[in-house]
Amino acid sequence: MSKATNTDAALQVDRNATGVRTGSLAQPNQEAAGAGGDEMARVLDEHRAALLHHFPVPPARPAASRRRRALRKAGGVLAIVLLAAGTWWLDPVYRSEQFATLVGQRAEIALADGSQLTLDTNTRLNVEWRLRSRQVRLAQGRARFDVSPSAWRPFTVAADAVRVQVVGTRFDVWQRSVSTSVSVYQGKVAVWRDGRDVTQALLLQPGQQVSVPAGQINENIALHVQPFDEARQAAWRQGRLVFQEMPLGQALEEIQRYTALSIHVEDARTAGLLLSGVFDSGNIEQLLGLLPTILPVRVQRQAGRVGIASLH
Repeated sequence: MSKATNTDAALQVDRNATGVRTGSLAQPNQEAAGAGGDEMARVLDEHRAALLHHFPVPPARPAASRRRRALRKAGGVLAIVLLAAGTWWLDPVYRSEQFATLVGQRAEIALADGSQLTLDTNTRLNVEWRLRSRQVRLAQGRARFDVSPSAWRPFTVAADAVRVQVVGTRFDVWQRSVSTSVSVYQGKVAVWRDGRDVTQALLLQPGQQVSVPAGQINENIALHVQPFDEARQAAWRQGRLVFQEMPLGQALEEIQRYTALSIHVEDARTAGLLLSGVFDSGNIEQLLGLLPTILPVRVQRQAGRVGIASLH
């Protein structure tokens, strides 16, 4: 698999926000509350130009008297204070970026805040930079997030019905057709379903993973936390596919993500054969050529279609 850069494999588009969303997530408890005021002031000052663009301050009119000038000045100060407070609460978008990889590509992306993203094959996501938050929408595929800490600007990822929020940590989110999974490597991650409050979230520790069925927002179904093999889970970032006694049908679903070929299992017996091994995700042709030497199968090709059937 080719390893892409920001410019030659990942699609990135910057544009100004066109609207303001009036809802926001509850903030996690902060350990350093004393520094909060300084951080808030720094962020407001950093995005002064964007705020003035979206919320321009009207020019002052000539005053008729000293008293009226004083009243208007006080009113102007109050208006600016209320505007700043309202803007902070609204959490407006001031910039958004889109990133995508093609089939067979990976991309490593450095964000403006110091966070690092790694996009797997055929992945699309959108990053919204807001006044007091950083929000990502994973439309499809898998991404690794190495998040730069910012106490007043939590990092949130939305994927299908799953919501994830952190301040600074390292984790994967993988959105598939059947489920969305979150795996934590470092720090702590809050995970909850869309439609529920962040205060009801599960708190995942390093080495823990949770998987949510696609579109599942039923509050009566509990989310189950389980451990995972970190080395095996992270193998995709090194361009490796790792299978350990995995049914061939399931393994081929993963292999299919890395190629434009249409791969099909011809029968249930073949789909149930167990596959083990480590393969190069950037050379699917080689993998398909090796299959008959590992399992009792034959590989048949016809017009971009690959059929795999049992020999017996």
